[in-house]
Amino acid sequence: MIEFHDVWARYDAELVLKGVSFIAQSRKITALVGPSGSGKSTALRLIIGFLKPERGNILVEGQSVVGLSEAGWVEMRRKMGMVFQSSALFDSLTVLENVGFYPHYVQRQPWRKVRGEVLKLLAELGLSSAANKLPGELSGGMRRRVALARSLIYRPKILLYDEPTTGLDPQMTDVVNDLIREMNERFGVTSIVVSHDLPSISAVADHVVLLDEGESLEVGSPRELLRSSNPRLQAFAASWREQIRVHAAELAGGPGMAE
Repeated sequence: MIEFHDVWARYDAELVLKGVSFIAQSRKITALVGPSGSGKSTALRLIIGFLKPERGNILVEGQSVVGLSEAGWVEMRRKMGMVFQSSALFDSLTVLENVGFYPHYVQRQPWRKVRGEVLKLLAELGLSSAANKLPGELSGGMRRRVALARSLIYRPKILLYDEPTTGLDPQMTDVVNDLIREMNERFGVTSIVVSHDLPSISAVADHVVLLDEGESLEVGSPRELLRSSNPRLQAFAASWREQIRVHAAELAGGPGMAE
């Protein structure tokens, strides 16, 4: 479980979060949504310790991380995996070497031990056949799966996703959404997904939190984004409602159907 209690924070000297509070339940997928600049990525940076709040409290697995020492953060980050917009793989390393990079090259664990753990994880994720391939030889979906493997090699309790479907076509978006659900169900992790892609949020999230103008609003299930009478939620979901209306009209043969 991850808890924010009246958290205020700056990013690049600008006050971005102004009393944000929410709870991400254990073994569930919580989506942080909101317009650009609303503080979604800042919230992730706070969770993983790349930023410090000005005031308020953040609890990770029941432990306050405010004021944690760097040694304490090293231990805390072992519980976390982070997946960025781009897969951020090393182009000159094989899939096997990419996934085993940190435990072998940074933590100096013996390659024989790391290799065995990586091969086991690749098998779990259906990546065994890609072990000796370079990232450039993989499809976009496979690269995202490798990026997840690199995070999962630590067997984290928490997975953080920063705009995981940005720039992807609809088919690849569906692949990534399926991966997020699969990771949660198979490994029982607590997931936080930062996104402005409302169809994707509808596909993966158990719970939604809106960040807007530095403030937070607990929404509930993705369906509540469409049902809510709250003006902020209505404004944010307006474009999504229009997409759904047009799609429904097309299916019914009504206005908007292609000639």
